Amino acid sequence: MHFYNSHHWKKLLPFQAQTDEFLEAQSVLSVARIFKPAFFARAATPAVLCVCALYSCQNSAYGEELFKEAFSSGNLERWQIKEGKWTVKDGQAIAEGGFSMLLVNGQQPHDFELAADVAYSHTEAQAAAGIAFRLGEDSTGYLAGLREIEKGVNPQSGPWERPVIQLFRKDQDGWKLLQESKVMGCRSGLLRHLKVVCRGPNIWVFYEDMTTPILSEFDDKFDRAGAIGLWKDNVGSGVYDNVAISSVAATPPLPLRTDWSWVRGAVYVRSDAVNSVQMWEDYWDHTRVIERELECASRYGFNMVQVYLHWIVWDKHKDEYLKRIDDFLARAKKASLKVNFIFWDDCGHVEPSLTFARPVPGRHNSQMMPNPSHKIRDSASELEAHKDRFRDYVESIARHYKSDDGIVFWQLYNECMGPTEAYRTGEADANLNRLLGWTREWVKGTGTQIPVTATGGGFYGPMYSDFYTYHSYAGPGQPLPNADGGPEHLCTETLNRPNASIENCLRGLAGKKNGFVIWELMIGRDNCRFPWGHPDGSEEPLQPFHGFIYPDGHPWDTGELKMLLDKGTGGGAAAFASLENKLFHVEYFDVEFKTSKKTSLTPFIDFDLGDEPGSGSPDATTGLGKDNFSIRWTGHLLAPTSGTYTLSADCDGLLKLWIDKTQLINKEDAGRREVQGHIELAAGQPYQIQVEYIHRTGAASNHVYWSGPNFKKQILQPDSAVAGDK
Repeated sequence: MHFYNSHHWKKLLPFQAQTDEFLEAQSVLSVARIFKPAFFARAATPAVLCVCALYSCQNSAYGEELFKEAFSSGNLERWQIKEGKWTVKDGQAIAEGGFSMLLVNGQQPHDFELAADVAYSHTEAQAAAGIAFRLGEDSTGYLAGLREIEKGVNPQSGPWERPVIQLFRKDQDGWKLLQESKVMGCRSGLLRHLKVVCRGPNIWVFYEDMTTPILSEFDDKFDRAGAIGLWKDNVGSGVYDNVAISSVAATPPLPLRTDWSWVRGAVYVRSDAVNSVQMWEDYWDHTRVIERELECASRYGFNMVQVYLHWIVWDKHKDEYLKRIDDFLARAKKASLKVNFIFWDDCGHVEPSLTFARPVPGRHNSQMMPNPSHKIRDSASELEAHKDRFRDYVESIARHYKSDDGIVFWQLYNECMGPTEAYRTGEADANLNRLLGWTREWVKGTGTQIPVTATGGGFYGPMYSDFYTYHSYAGPGQPLPNADGGPEHLCTETLNRPNASIENCLRGLAGKKNGFVIWELMIGRDNCRFPWGHPDGSEEPLQPFHGFIYPDGHPWDTGELKMLLDKGTGGGAAAFASLENKLFHVEYFDVEFKTSKKTSLTPFIDFDLGDEPGSGSPDATTGLGKDNFSIRWTGHLLAPTSGTYTLSADCDGLLKLWIDKTQLINKEDAGRREVQGHIELAAGQPYQIQVEYIHRTGAASNHVYWSGPNFKKQILQPDSAVAGDK
């Protein structure tokens, strides 16, 4: 989720928890009042994001009727008021005041269908109402319902509001958000038809269209009989009608149960590209950059990269685009990395094109391009006019790779959300759903067994997904949300320092058996090192908001690297020590080795930093600018065989290189050229290497190579290094 306007962030995570008092104030946790408040102490608040959806309401075939209530009697004699103020008015049940719960007398089925017309009515945000099921005497169970999380008035389109449909599980320590999805056609006071189907551990939640579930969940925590009822959260009133309980007539397809807990992934945009479109458009000129960055990812403990495709690159290049993807997959495989590709994406504010502007200093993700253009997304006629070209793009790529075991899943659409202040107009949102439906159909039509998903949470993805994916960011002092659904769920975006650090991701996501994908692998020209809402300007942050690795190969924080290598096994220190002995130790200085700014590690001396503010520095968080810095690398290497070795350096600045205490290279001019030296090395003997580099002005670039008796010239990497003096 990548907005550079700060108010988006405030909207996207409206309530997170830090203290018991704060939890009590949050409407999502007012469900605590169903039972004894003690059960809810210190419950973690899930992120409740945006939603809204419009489908034609259809009658569904139900099984044997167990209970039916239209409130025509004018009373609640068949119900038990568990909490709150409940009345019957004009043939509808009404809940008013604080949190409210109404239970059906004498009904505690195990497998069932539960349907009701439900509405929240309010003058402020955070109203919610819905149905409850499998409630036990120990205060555990499930809730499904509609929640309006934000509202406003747009000067052009009028009032708008953002509803979601949600599924919660109540554990002994509080309610846990399992899934949520944006829906259309929902607003205050308007009855919407909801249905829940439970069979064994499987739960399906329907909204309006009773033929296709919005949410599909496997959860065996409370696979049991339990009480059934209606509920309302703190804000506003709840309105209910046409409650029906029946046996299960038929079940939809089962949710895909794949364990994604192994995923330690990263969004990948090449560090010298301003966006993923540029990465694919000038691909062949930068394959060396891609290979070294994927190699860094693998060495540092990542096992998957998440990559954006773009239809305008396909539209221009067709099968040539497939050759680029082929090459990328081969390089990822060489680095032992799996890949997931994204077909469509709603983020970005720059009209898609194949020309690329420089980054806007200070602006987060300043050149990101949506896919497709918002002009197409927001117009039904434009979308229809592009349908055949879009089909060609999706089908051609999905068919070409339908059996590729390097691709673990397809993302149909990232953050399929629509324009923020136009949810009541509906055209753009309806178009999103059309494109999602088409894309799923096109991919599945190839016969591929690769699963598909699209972003859940405050987005439209769950209805079109084989498994649930979500994004998890945090605000100051807040826990990471949405990770309580188990290993069948996958977080496909996280990391916003300082709030969602690597440590917090490992604790809050991996600690709950969720795999996760950080935004992003590289810290480069896409400007995601700046936080959302950062003002335009050249001021650099003290820590990167997103990103893990700088273009020269060093991680921003070796402490984070050590934690990532741990993988929850407790062996992080040993894994880090083993890796450390196979890397260069690197130290960064201002001017000519005047003041030490940072020490780190890197697998090689191989980079091209360019000449732009921020990204032209080896690490802008240290205060180093793009000019007048120096770097020293030290390490150990073993010659694979005895003989004469050639070491060479191709760089812009001054450079000196020593093996043990023998100086082989002394480049004393700042012009870009390659210099070399020769030395006899004995097999099996460790040698200390030291390289010193001084950069003054212009584009910083440095590549150190070696060649020997049995191998041609290649980038020097101390892969066979042994421990020694640091």
